[in-house]
Amino acid sequence: MMRKLVFQSDFGLGDGAVSAMKGIAYGVDGNLIVGDVTHDISPFNIWEASYRLSQVVDFWPEGTVFVSVVDPGVGSDRRSVVARLTGDRYVVTPDNGTLTHLFLADRVLEIREIDESVNRLQGSYESHTFHGRDVYSFTGARLASGFIGYEEVGTKLELSSLIQIYKDAVQIEGSILTGTVEILDVRFGHLWTDISSSDLEVLKPVYGDMLNVVIIYRGCELYRGSIPFCKSFNDVNPGDELAYINSMMNLAVGIHQKSFAELYGIKAGPACKIRVSLLQEV
Repeated sequence: MMRKLVFQSDFGLGDGAVSAMKGIAYGVDGNLIVGDVTHDISPFNIWEASYRLSQVVDFWPEGTVFVSVVDPGVGSDRRSVVARLTGDRYVVTPDNGTLTHLFLADRVLEIREIDESVNRLQGSYESHTFHGRDVYSFTGARLASGFIGYEEVGTKLELSSLIQIYKDAVQIEGSILTGTVEILDVRFGHLWTDISSSDLEVLKPVYGDMLNVVIIYRGCELYRGSIPFCKSFNDVNPGDELAYINSMMNLAVGIHQKSFAELYGIKAGPACKIRVSLLQEV
């Protein structure tokens, strides 16, 4: 069975960086099946990269190798690692927090530091600004193709040493849920939270119930309102607000055919908090 190699970065497609990484991969093994998560991660946004990986890994077959390059510390002493995940999947990435969501979900089984003396593109040793091509794509392709086994990546590291981005757990206090607006559904401006459908069962909402929603960013209240809990977007008119369970099985908030994030100036991330309760609990 042919192995898959899947790329993610904040490079965009405006220059040749992504093409160069894929070219290196095909140079290792022209029969690799190469795909993409996205190359539109916001520049330097490690948190966003971490979330997007967790969003897709389960939908790729066992044996898939992911290469994620959002690397503001490129050329520094930050480590380059390959993580072995549950389901026989792998992530090649800088150790800078990119594995946070997968680690918190107990998906990371093992990490190894890449030995660049053997797992690096020949002739690239004087360059220190494009490890995505010279180290990560090269190593990922060699691993995906079977030219090296996982143990040949490099030295095994303690899982406890993995760099993580701190995130508060969902808090349940009586009939009030407090979570994090983790990410935006970028094109449509919806807010995706970490409040799971099972967390929401505390409130026992049914479709049509009104939820009180408060959104706070670094102590500043950005939104306060009552929003209907809906099955899908067409349960409200265009331009109306709604709350719903998204494809990640988590609570989301949006505006039908408009951008909630743009209207209220909301940015996602660990510092953006959302508080939810039923209307009668006010």
